[in-house]
Amino acid sequence: MDFIMDLRNQTAIVTGAGQGMGRGIAEKLSQYGAAVVVSGRTESKVLETAQIIKSRGGKALALKADISIISDIRMMFDACEERFGAPDIFVANAGLSFSSNLLETTEEEFYKVYDINAKGTYFCLQEAGLRVKDGGRIVLISSSTTKYPKKGMSLYSSTKAAISMMAAIAAQELADRKITVNAVLPGLTETPFMKTGLPDEFKRMVADNTPSKRLGNTEDVAEAVAFLCSKESHWVNGQQILADGGCLC
Repeated sequence: MDFIMDLRNQTAIVTGAGQGMGRGIAEKLSQYGAAVVVSGRTESKVLETAQIIKSRGGKALALKADISIISDIRMMFDACEERFGAPDIFVANAGLSFSSNLLETTEEEFYKVYDINAKGTYFCLQEAGLRVKDGGRIVLISSSTTKYPKKGMSLYSSTKAAISMMAAIAAQELADRKITVNAVLPGLTETPFMKTGLPDEFKRMVADNTPSKRLGNTEDVAEAVAFLCSKESHWVNGQQILADGGCLC
């Protein structure tokens, strides 16, 4: 019996898919057969992701969109419907990484991070709730830092905690249409930001405190997301799924 997740004849929208985790998720959903709308703020990067998918025989549409702008969110769904039809899957991955001590964070920084991570995700979720097909799947990318608080992460982690709560409540509100909503909480994952924005000592500490003695990669997270996008996940709803390799830190 073949249990490979089958997303053929389905359409997915993935935000923040120009690089890193979002690109990995978009590629994975395409690998399982979905047509993917690849959304992001940098046009050249989303075009690159879409080209990778197409070069492997997949279907993709690249869209430049900023989720902090509500009209861009609506445009993203409009473009999806025009090209592929109403989405079956929506993955809210776009977000801004940020680290700053509580006593040093400025008001400008506060609004910048909340505008994308919290407000942007909220209105993406609202639009997805209106336009994803009945029986569809919505996955929000939160963070393991909501479970394991770290110094310097008060602003970032609070936006990600908000995302986790959005998923839990939306799961209840959309249940009558059999749409599941879950949050994935990645641990430290090898992305462009992680490679340049975090000290090596910290990365070694995380790896040492993970049973497999390594950091996560985009493939690890993408597989978890793909499962939550599949029909096999129909009984998983309103959950916060840690995808951190069992890290004890």
